[in-house]
Amino acid sequence: MAGLLSEDRDCPSKLVITPGEMKVLSDERAEEQQWQNLSLELTSGKRAVKTSASEEVMLCRAPTDELGTLLFGLEELLTKKRAEVLFEPSEPSFELSFIRTQRGGIKVEVWLDAGNGETGIYTWDACGIRFYTNDANIRSFIDELSKEFGI
Repeated sequence: MAGLLSEDRDCPSKLVITPGEMKVLSDERAEEQQWQNLSLELTSGKRAVKTSASEEVMLCRAPTDELGTLLFGLEELLTKKRAEVLFEPSEPSFELSFIRTQRGGIKVEVWLDAGNGETGIYTWDACGIRFYTNDANIRSFIDELSKEFGI
């Protein structure tokens, strides 16, 4: 599991992404696709939300590696080639936002879609967390994601 910690130590927040099983979809008319299930856990202080095993929270890994795209964006955020990274996978069960602030920290927002994981229909209803983190925590998160997902 890969975790991103807030910089607040008094009331810490955390995003945890854990890889799940891979699924291969084949179709005679289209290129083979690889999808990876994952679980998300959001913690803010004493409150926590975790996706269940029955929810279809997934990322496309091939032909386009969505996780690779996220990691590339986060690397550019660290090197200040970009000021923000907005990430929503093809199966929109969640959304991530990383925005560099004027004071140098990084504001992180994570939203779990309330409908897609339960009904298969994307809605705007969501629960989530927002916290501030720093470059060192983002670096650790990138390294953990790379290791956990084999990138």
